[in-house]
Amino acid sequence: MTASTTHVQDFDRDGFAVVRGVLREEDFTDVREEYAALLTERAAQWRRDGLLTGGEELAGEPFEEHLVGLAALPGFDPSLLSELDITLPHMPFTSLQPTSKVHTGPAVLGLLRNERVLDVVAELVGNEISASPNQHVRLKLPAPAAGRFGARRGETLYAPTLWHQDAMTQIPQSDGTTMVTCWIPLMDVDTEHGCLLVVPRAHQEERLLPWPMDQGTVRELEAKAVPVPVAKGDLVLLHKRTPHGSTVNRSDRLRWSFDFRYYPSHEPSDRPWFPSVVARSASSPDLAATDATHWRERWDAARTMFVTSGQMIPGRREFSQLVADSLINRWEAGDFPRLPDAPVGAGA
Repeated sequence: MTASTTHVQDFDRDGFAVVRGVLREEDFTDVREEYAALLTERAAQWRRDGLLTGGEELAGEPFEEHLVGLAALPGFDPSLLSELDITLPHMPFTSLQPTSKVHTGPAVLGLLRNERVLDVVAELVGNEISASPNQHVRLKLPAPAAGRFGARRGETLYAPTLWHQDAMTQIPQSDGTTMVTCWIPLMDVDTEHGCLLVVPRAHQEERLLPWPMDQGTVRELEAKAVPVPVAKGDLVLLHKRTPHGSTVNRSDRLRWSFDFRYYPSHEPSDRPWFPSVVARSASSPDLAATDATHWRERWDAARTMFVTSGQMIPGRREFSQLVADSLINRWEAGDFPRLPDAPVGAGA
């Protein structure tokens, strides 16, 4: 595609681009209200399940204040925030549970299909646009509330994001897909809040980073990284091979953002077992998704398929080593039941 605008030129050259002032506060109003209601509903259920104690008085607060208040309660488990995500849990080579949750509300669908966002994305992928099911809400808690990090469920929602490329999370069948990540903050985000860190121009290297990542690679990425502070309403566009991460949120506020991944509808999805969304179709406008109920039903069907079949979530071969190492580490740490020490011998 011809580089007709500054952000397209930046994206092609650097592997990322910041597009200023695309969205207005009113574009976020419905999402804020939807998440406020969602958190109140989830928190009530957590209390009924014995997973949360206290915080009832926070229910009338805006979403950000409500969540930070809950996170400050003694014993709060931040892994509960996985129930606020906009995709089902997706750790490769693990199984989905019947109780696994995903949020697919109309306000989130509206933000995903925002016309001004799609106008920006269309300059990179064309006007036949699908949104990948590889999508997330990021709820980066203030550091004391987030606590220690250790590969807990849903941790990428609230903890510092480790160095990675989005291409590393995609199956090989979609390696040729033109995938653009659109990162949307709902607040001003600077280094204090744990803004994105990116390595400019690294997308030009077609070989993916090693995984698990050794400390030498991490130090090299950190030496080349630049912070990407943004204002509410800005968009950050990321090439799928651009290394990026984020640091700890050292402010006293929640750092709230969404990331959607868009691609040309005729190209393969990176997670074909989960439902993509037709965000825009210039050739057949009626194909674009408008019904959040249908969206939820497709996610429900995907969960049911995995649960009833007993199949594990697929993933790249690189992740199989990570899973194997994790199981061995858990065994060595004593997380598995142990057989009696005495070996089987004659005349037991």
